[in-house]
Amino acid sequence: MIRCLFIQISRNQSGQPVRKELLVTGEAIQIGRAAGCKILLLDHRVNFHHAVIRRSDEGKLIIEAEEGADITIDGSSELSAGLSPGTHVLVGPYELIAETPSGDYDLVLSAEMVHPLPDDHEHIAVKQAPVTLAGTGLSKSRLALWLAGAITLVFLILPMVPTLSPTLPKWAANSQASIKKSWQLGEMSRGHQLISAKCDLCHQKPFEAVPDKACESCHKTVARHIADKTLHANVFKDMRCGECHHEHRGEVREGTQNAQCAACHGKIKKQNDKTKLPDIRDFSKDHPAFSLAFKTGHKDSDVIRIPQSERTRLVEKSGLKFSHKVHLDKEGVSSPEGDTVLECRDCHQLDKAGARFRPISMEKNCQQSGCHALNFRPPVSKRQIPHGSEQKLMVALREYYATTTVGKVAAGEKLPCGAGAGAGKNQLERALDCANHKAYVNAETLFKPDGGCGECHEIIHVADDKDVPWKVAPVSITSHWLRNSRFTHAKHSTAKCTECHDKTKSEKSSDVAIPAIEKCRECHVGNKPVKNRINSGCDNCHSFHNENTLLSAVADQ
Repeated sequence: MIRCLFIQISRNQSGQPVRKELLVTGEAIQIGRAAGCKILLLDHRVNFHHAVIRRSDEGKLIIEAEEGADITIDGSSELSAGLSPGTHVLVGPYELIAETPSGDYDLVLSAEMVHPLPDDHEHIAVKQAPVTLAGTGLSKSRLALWLAGAITLVFLILPMVPTLSPTLPKWAANSQASIKKSWQLGEMSRGHQLISAKCDLCHQKPFEAVPDKACESCHKTVARHIADKTLHANVFKDMRCGECHHEHRGEVREGTQNAQCAACHGKIKKQNDKTKLPDIRDFSKDHPAFSLAFKTGHKDSDVIRIPQSERTRLVEKSGLKFSHKVHLDKEGVSSPEGDTVLECRDCHQLDKAGARFRPISMEKNCQQSGCHALNFRPPVSKRQIPHGSEQKLMVALREYYATTTVGKVAAGEKLPCGAGAGAGKNQLERALDCANHKAYVNAETLFKPDGGCGECHEIIHVADDKDVPWKVAPVSITSHWLRNSRFTHAKHSTAKCTECHDKTKSEKSSDVAIPAIEKCRECHVGNKPVKNRINSGCDNCHSFHNENTLLSAVADQ
């Protein structure tokens, strides 16, 4: 926390300095002309967010220029510098001087406009004789009363009229100018600009805060933060939406500060003594190991979460047999075009959102490339057998062999096998028995545990099914490992896949290659900024209104 005594200096008509003192506190102190800045410098030559004062890793106070802004420190243009006593900083037309701190202040900072705009009419004021208000025949008190009445009418009474008249709000909503504009603290955010003229949608009663029901009338699907309704009510009590979501700040978006999250999660066990969640204050220091969501079925809710610290349990049971080591061989793998060296992106392609990857399928990724053809075994035909259904596979085999066998019999040829030669059966019946026999032999070869379908799939023998006595184990591939967080692969495209997911030596599909938290900490830091590292707050990965993903977390507690 920084405690700063800010002294703003102006000059009276005699040129004497007039000081105005203000105590400013915060983890970081913004300087600019935006409404949210703690040190306001109201001049158009100052950016909305011009500079910021914060502590360095060594605990010293520094001032840094924001993106697109310039500051001059002791006569030199710099991006940042320490704030020791006597440091002169030029922000637009204002000169800021760091003075020797006293008392319990960490910093004493004075500001004075040293480059005022030139008065283009100054020569006229010199030539003309001064004119007093009395010389115009006006009374100061009478003029003051008229001005007070006009201000009250325009800026207080008229903006209140729409709340008293049912027809005026409709007229005001369709007009180019709103009579309530004078009450607005600033521009509306982009999402609310369509209703910027309909103030009464949110401000339902004069001089009362915006109620939650006004927000919920539009935002009907906003989820709670805690799945348990009673616990959610006990933790947040009477907290309003507007306490976190501030409007009339234009396009300036302020993410949830770490301090807001740590206020509860830093002492989560005091909030709920039954929770199994640890106390967390900083990503770099006390954030626990990631918990991965392993699929246990085909439903989206069929998952079990396992912490990465329990390494022996990190086994994916996908029902597949797949070797990344073979496919990522530096010498290449056999393909219709010869030995081809594959890369991760040849199979793993980002979805439209750039967050996760499109599902991999046999038809799109393996067959279209020509690498894996689904041929008859033995290869008696150039036709491809269907993929994905044991029943459809058997139907295709029986159809093929029935067609060829019956055709040969019709042409006067002998049956190609000895099956179905029992008495009492005509030629057609014996031909169909022969076809079924050949289909079964071919299927038996395809469903071998170590070849055909068994080369990629787990094969289960079904003893009580005479028509299709084999079953391929269901495929269940995890597509979202970190259910309680969000991660965008597109933002990490500058890094190679193998820097975080090294599967070049993996021979089993059960191997899990999700990076641990230590890998993320190589680039991302928590509360305190570190040079050449990315300062990441809680809201970079976690959402507040995210009850659906928190359900699995609650189930594990």
